[in-house]
Amino acid sequence: MAVNDKKFPRGVEIVGSVIIENNQGEILLVKSAKWNNKWTMPGGHIEPGEKIAEALLREAEEEVGLKLKPGKIIAFGELINSKDFHRPAHFIYFDLLCGLADNQAVKLEERELNEYIWVLPPAALTMDLAESYKETIEKYLEYKKGG
Repeated sequence: MAVNDKKFPRGVEIVGSVIIENNQGEILLVKSAKWNNKWTMPGGHIEPGEKIAEALLREAEEEVGLKLKPGKIIAFGELINSKDFHRPAHFIYFDLLCGLADNQAVKLEERELNEYIWVLPPAALTMDLAESYKETIEKYLEYKKGG
């Protein structure tokens, strides 16, 4: 047994989020009890055998009912024992920029998510975001500026 098996019973988890942008320049944020009811982005675990983009498109469709056009991975990092997540976890994460495939309505998966909002990214930075999501939005804004 490795030293951290008890501290991190699921080991290192590979996860990600989708940054979904609409035609008005807004991004989609969601609230989840798993994240202390703070604002996050749709996402979840990348399963063995799944490519990052495939997994995140699947997670987005499951969580918010949207079919998306994948773009680029614009943020990645590591999050160990987030103060906001509901259990001890060591995440390696990737955040994928996506556009809407067409005009669609959000359909929340209500067992995991309890609210959503479309918001302009600068306004999103002032919201009660779960740990690491501020950095993701800042990287998104950098990317959009061409930086």
